[in-house]
Amino acid sequence: MMAKKQIIGKLSDERVLVFDRDGISKLHSKRYGELNDNFLSLSLVEALYVVSKNWLRVKDKRNKFLSFEELYDYAHQIEEKLCIRYLVYKDLRNRGYTVKTGLKYGSDFRLYERSNIDEVHSTYLVKVFSEEKPCDISEITGFVRVAHSVRKKLIVAIVDADGDVVYYNMSYLKP
Repeated sequence: MMAKKQIIGKLSDERVLVFDRDGISKLHSKRYGELNDNFLSLSLVEALYVVSKNWLRVKDKRNKFLSFEELYDYAHQIEEKLCIRYLVYKDLRNRGYTVKTGLKYGSDFRLYERSNIDEVHSTYLVKVFSEEKPCDISEITGFVRVAHSVRKKLIVAIVDADGDVVYYNMSYLKP
């Protein structure tokens, strides 16, 4: 699928940066990262996924290559929900969706329809929860309201103890 030569990324706090033009082109064409003038910026979740595919190798600040496990441990120290967010990201990507950060909307991800990948606006917001840590209904209500106000559909992803993901489509009904 991807070229045999692995792409090299550089760990930079909460991002992984790719400076190699070919690497930028290959990853960006597959809808990974945020394109900047002379580099591609990947979130830690994106970088983990691409590393798991053996398309990317990540160097730390000391120029040492990190294994998937070392990158995961680093990322987990920064983000408590990393494990469940990664499982959902991986599942959605494996299903063929384009997945981007949903931070601007208070969600975990924005999800783009598979049929129209070049669409400017995402169709869904995805909020990730663990089966072991339930959330308040008022919290869910707030996410539904935000999604409705920005004309997106809300999907709640629940990750169980086995790492399986179940998706629920949440919507706002006017009485």
